[in-house]
Amino acid sequence: MELQKVSIKRIIGPTPSGAAVLVGNEDKTFVVFIGFYEAAALIREINKDVPARPLTHELIQNVFLGFDVEIKQVIISSIIDNTFCATLILRQRVNDNGVSTRSEVRIDARPSDCFVMALKNDVDLFVAKEVFDNVPDVTHMAEDVVG
Repeated sequence: MELQKVSIKRIIGPTPSGAAVLVGNEDKTFVVFIGFYEAAALIREINKDVPARPLTHELIQNVFLGFDVEIKQVIISSIIDNTFCATLILRQRVNDNGVSTRSEVRIDARPSDCFVMALKNDVDLFVAKEVFDNVPDVTHMAEDVVG
């Protein structure tokens, strides 16, 4: 699968119905709509806010740390029925009798959760070229919001 590296450029919202996440690179920006609570989690992570008690993404992060699992890659992998799908590629380091091996697994996930986990772990975001080539370019929206 050919991939394009992207980043979160801007979040518009949240409103009670959710937020628009502008994702892209120098070639194109596209929009991923997410729910209100997912937007709140993403904004918390962007702002480096630490909740008093672990919320869902912190719980997942703690499980990853406990089992020595790292996020290898985050990919917006497809669009099904006008819904973006993402793949979280995880790698676990396993020490078997002094021999270190790595086990890899691909998890189907929501892009909103992947955005938060990628930021939390300082991992790059990618989009499948097929998806990137077929989404509308909203670069002007990112430029309009910045000004």
